Amino acid sequence: MGDLRGLGERILVNYTFVHLSKSHNIVLEKSGDDYTVRVGSQSYDVSHVVWQENVLSCIINGHHYTVFFARSRDSTHLNVEGEYFLLAQKKSTSAARRGTATHAGDSISSPMPGLIVKIPVAVGARVTEGTTLAIVEAMKMQNELRAPRDGTVKKINCKEGDQVDALKPIVELE
Repeated sequence: MGDLRGLGERILVNYTFVHLSKSHNIVLEKSGDDYTVRVGSQSYDVSHVVWQENVLSCIINGHHYTVFFARSRDSTHLNVEGEYFLLAQKKSTSAARRGTATHAGDSISSPMPGLIVKIPVAVGARVTEGTTLAIVEAMKMQNELRAPRDGTVKKINCKEGDQVDALKPIVELE
């Protein structure tokens, strides 16, 4: 997986997951008000995105989809138009882990809109993979956002009590 830092704000997510014992890479890019999602070699245009609680409504390549989801510590459960998917974060080596955090591999973002409850780290702090970097309350649940790799906290983009949009960088690592 290449280094994405030179692409700036355009790439929001670069994530590797496992579904049915097969590894997949997903890249989410912002294109104006819309998004492009690449899963492996397939590309999808996503527009009219609406988040409500644990439901995502959007148009993908001209077709409307409703996605219900629930996240656990290291997996995501999806129901897409009645079809169930279980996505598990790929366990990988240190070099590959750099691509599993959101936003160009160096930032941690909330997967959905929410309230920043706690940021237990400070700029300059050394963190290891799995360290809690922020706690976001969404869907009446508190979600711990953890470091995807070892690193140093380079920047904190919010403070406790702030509302945060989905996929907006909260903590940046170097």
